[in-house]
Amino acid sequence: ITQNITGSRGDNNSVNRRAGAVMPSHALHITRSNKRLLRRIAGVFYVAVTIAIITVCLRDWSQTWRIVSSPPARQLRSVNVHTEVQHLKAPTPASVEKTGATTITTEITKSSPVELEGTHRTVRASTIEDRLPLEHKTTLTSTTKCNQHYFLLILVSSAPAYFDRRRSIRQTWAVDSSINTRWKTVFLLGQSRDKNHTELLQREDAFYGDLIRANYYEHYWNQTLKIEMGFEWAARYCSFKFLLKADDDVFINPPAVIAVLNRAATPKDKLYMGHVYRNPRVQRTGKWSLSQEEYKMTNYPDFCAGPGYILSTDVVTSFVSIFGRIPQFKFDDVYVGMLAAKMGLNAVHVRGFQTPPYLSKTCVLYDNTLVRHGAVGQCLIDLFQKSQIKGMSP
Repeated sequence: ITQNITGSRGDNNSVNRRAGAVMPSHALHITRSNKRLLRRIAGVFYVAVTIAIITVCLRDWSQTWRIVSSPPARQLRSVNVHTEVQHLKAPTPASVEKTGATTITTEITKSSPVELEGTHRTVRASTIEDRLPLEHKTTLTSTTKCNQHYFLLILVSSAPAYFDRRRSIRQTWAVDSSINTRWKTVFLLGQSRDKNHTELLQREDAFYGDLIRANYYEHYWNQTLKIEMGFEWAARYCSFKFLLKADDDVFINPPAVIAVLNRAATPKDKLYMGHVYRNPRVQRTGKWSLSQEEYKMTNYPDFCAGPGYILSTDVVTSFVSIFGRIPQFKFDDVYVGMLAAKMGLNAVHVRGFQTPPYLSKTCVLYDNTLVRHGAVGQCLIDLFQKSQIKGMSP
């Protein structure tokens, strides 16, 4: 009896193993079942999330492709803005009758301040009378409003034909403006006589909502109209602390710009900052030349180079208030310098604004780069990628 109860010493461990194996086997069966169930649930959840992400990506991609790339290839080809400018002629009666618009040639300047009176001729431009919904002071037609206050508002001058440049900017340094709400980027455009461009621009604006338009025909030598309409739009429809005016062939590092503007040493009002040309002489020969008839003085007032400069909000408002008191000028950056001189502002020079002739021939990003001129295509992409790697902050 004792042997049956206890068993032999050799069998005792076997009995213990058999007795101890009953409960662990049951528990192990339950654990494995739970694991299989959890794996199935996780698999279903993973598949659902993956499908949702792919669906959203495909939808966004298809919308972007449909809006920007759906027209025929003839319409999407890159058009040199200089070619477009060469074909800008006065609107024909047929085109006026077709669009229902009336065209007039207007004097841009009503009066001149005493200190600048008679120094240069007034620029004339072909404009379109569009029966504006609101009484604007300039050629501005857009009434789009900013939906919040921005620390930095970036106005980019662009030509109607430069769809590729605007797309590249949206995909590089301007992309974070939709996430980091401290800055916003918009594009300033005149009108194009190319019907294909007009239709594309309407679709582009409907999709992105970042085009600010004016009722004058785009031309290389009437960019002061763009300055005026852009500043009026900013002062009238936006709330911001600083404004950065730039061209569409520059690289901008918004986080670095904001860091500089936040420095204690940077003035927070009456600010006119960029790459400053001090008392520059008027050129009488070459592309940037002016005749004595066009400008009688031998030197321009100090001004910041046109590819990029910064103004505080009070300066923008002051400039808008004196539009019409300073004669329109052929060079938009010089014109802004004239406005600054009229307001008694001193331009602040900052080395981070890189412009010719102080640029390297290669696409190089320096540690202090804020705005770099001459960045389009692959160069713009390279500069943006380098800035992301460096995490630049001057």
